[in-house]
Amino acid sequence: MKKFLLGAVALILLLLVGGVAYLYLSLNTLVKKAVETVGPAITRTDVTLASASLSPLSGSGKLSGFVVGNPKGYSAPYALRLGSISLSVDKETLLKDPIVVNSIVIRDPQLALIGTPGGTNLQEIMRNIKSYSASKEKPATPAASQSPSSTSATEKSESKKFLVKSVVISGAKVDVVLGAFGQSVNQALTLPEIRLQNLGSDGKGLSASQLSEQILTPLINAAIDEGIKAATKQGLIQLQQNGNQQLGNFLKGLFK
Repeated sequence: MKKFLLGAVALILLLLVGGVAYLYLSLNTLVKKAVETVGPAITRTDVTLASASLSPLSGSGKLSGFVVGNPKGYSAPYALRLGSISLSVDKETLLKDPIVVNSIVIRDPQLALIGTPGGTNLQEIMRNIKSYSASKEKPATPAASQSPSSTSATEKSESKKFLVKSVVISGAKVDVVLGAFGQSVNQALTLPEIRLQNLGSDGKGLSASQLSEQILTPLINAAIDEGIKAATKQGLIQLQQNGNQQLGNFLKGLFK
């Protein structure tokens, strides 16, 4: 009987360990799949995530290799490369709605701001995100380009809500490449630290697209502000010689 009890305990422990290991591995796979399914639908660009390392026991984790590609017409290899993303989640809310995220820390993100008088790549991505968010407020109609399975996966991921207490974005840099009328600006700039608090604090939480919009908007706006300063101070000599009004018109068209 004693041997039987010891064997039963050992079996239970083995099943528990196996269950935890399965949950750990499946959670990371699910997060990666969610990012690479929802991301392209939101931004209308390629979105990839190299790896997710999340612990359901501690509620902490890290995302690595998060890359947002450029819209069509922009040749740079990426628009945003978000470096390392550290997460701290209230583990008691993992199976609840909304999921409470205590903190998101994004370190050393890289942005590429590419612009012509017709606009910039980052602004086009922001328009895509806002358009997607607006479409979720209307009755959904599956896009012809999406398969039923991908549409279902996107809608399932979007149904989850999040409440984020703190977001810190530090060490951000932007490569500014602007050009018009034979003149150009090409410069690497450092962005100020960004801190956000209580996203989705109305109690209802935010969808993945809404959360992406609220985190990316201040980051992209900061990159655009620095781009305007660079365009005003450097290069574009021909525009400056033709008068401030023409320079102003160029900047208005570039950053519309």
